[in-house]
Amino acid sequence: MTDLVDIELPLDASLADSGVDPERRRVLAGLAASGLALGAGGAVARSLSAPAALPDPRFSGIDHVVVVMMENRSFDHMLGWVPGADGRQAGLSFIDSAGVTRATHDLAPDYQNCSSADPDHSYDGGRTHADGNAMDGFLRTQPAGDTFPAGYFTAASLPFYAGCARSWTVCDRYFTGILSCTLPNRIYMHAGQTDRITNSFALCTLPTVWDSLKSAGASHRYYFSDLPITAIWGRAHLDITRPFAQFQADAAAGRLPAVSFIDPPMLGESRGVSSDDHPFADVRDGQAFLDGVYDALRASPQWPRTLMIVNYDEWGGFFDHVPPPYAPVSPQEAASTGNDGRLGIRVPCIAIGPRARRGHVEPQQFDPNSILNMLAWRFGFEPLGARASSANFALALDFSRPLDTSAPDFDVPAGPFGDACKAMVAATPAAQAEVQRRRDEHVGELRTLRAMADRYGFPAG
Repeated sequence: MTDLVDIELPLDASLADSGVDPERRRVLAGLAASGLALGAGGAVARSLSAPAALPDPRFSGIDHVVVVMMENRSFDHMLGWVPGADGRQAGLSFIDSAGVTRATHDLAPDYQNCSSADPDHSYDGGRTHADGNAMDGFLRTQPAGDTFPAGYFTAASLPFYAGCARSWTVCDRYFTGILSCTLPNRIYMHAGQTDRITNSFALCTLPTVWDSLKSAGASHRYYFSDLPITAIWGRAHLDITRPFAQFQADAAAGRLPAVSFIDPPMLGESRGVSSDDHPFADVRDGQAFLDGVYDALRASPQWPRTLMIVNYDEWGGFFDHVPPPYAPVSPQEAASTGNDGRLGIRVPCIAIGPRARRGHVEPQQFDPNSILNMLAWRFGFEPLGARASSANFALALDFSRPLDTSAPDFDVPAGPFGDACKAMVAATPAAQAEVQRRRDEHVGELRTLRAMADRYGFPAG
């Protein structure tokens, strides 16, 4: 059993020195951070029924789990419109870096926002955005007048997600592994912990879900489009890393392994021609990519016993109104990274498949370790990292009914949509300089990881 670090939750100032028992204050703070209590200003009241007992995993009806991780969008920003979900979009406002109040707004018909700065999604930036539990700092890290992080998309712009909201399960309490940027969060998805809080490129030596699956005798494969995240472990997982075209062939032939992770095209992010939803991608291309994965799975002979999960690595700097809670970290992670244990801001997460509930909003709190804990339950290995207490993602599923293998077709245009960003002119010269600086920084990160992949013999994708 991994030792845990006890994280002291920040408390609302109104509770300080009020005579309330300190332990009770911790509980109240945790409830507030999880959104499971009636909040100030008329927040949605949340109540969870007692979880149903999970079946013997061998008879769960799930033999294949496919996890598709997209990039850099928050829940309210993308799914705040979902009926029955705890989402907010229109009517909110945030103060920008010049002290001007800016309202939330529908970004359509601009699906890329090429002239905006890629929103800050760093470890420190995330804490500015959360501002304790106020969730009001999203524009403070942007150039003055840049309101991109306060924008949102509706169902009309997201046809795949509109179909999922009608037909599958939307989880509205899924937080990412760490309130920080891409690589720390993607390492959490593979390892259940992290060894960094920035996009640094030292080799990772943490044990992974792939190691555990191998020990358990469960087949597994990582499919990528153009940038293999597994390269951060050097050659350790080269043998299970395959191009996305291999996923399509494996799905069609009924050769999918027990566990598959899929990453979308990423290398065109800074030019607006990726399909991963990272700015400045056209989100309609992300919808088309996800619909393609869904279509490949529902046409596969393995569909009757498959679960597809869509999630995001992190919030990307976009607004959300629910404060992220805290979770355990190991003493090693706390000492080596300084991670305070705060989960990342809410992101979209959707469960799709014959065991998924239909047209359902799931209020149970989940994080990446929840998915890993489900895999540990189903395929028989010990939980990874320090978060064995994260709720098993299987609790979102329906084991009370026979498998329902029907899978509706969604009317999702195939694209491609996003043109290479050409009009990259910000409102002021200072803002333009920041737009370009962030773009150049991100291009450098992508090139560094791709160079690592090339050095260790990974295919091009």
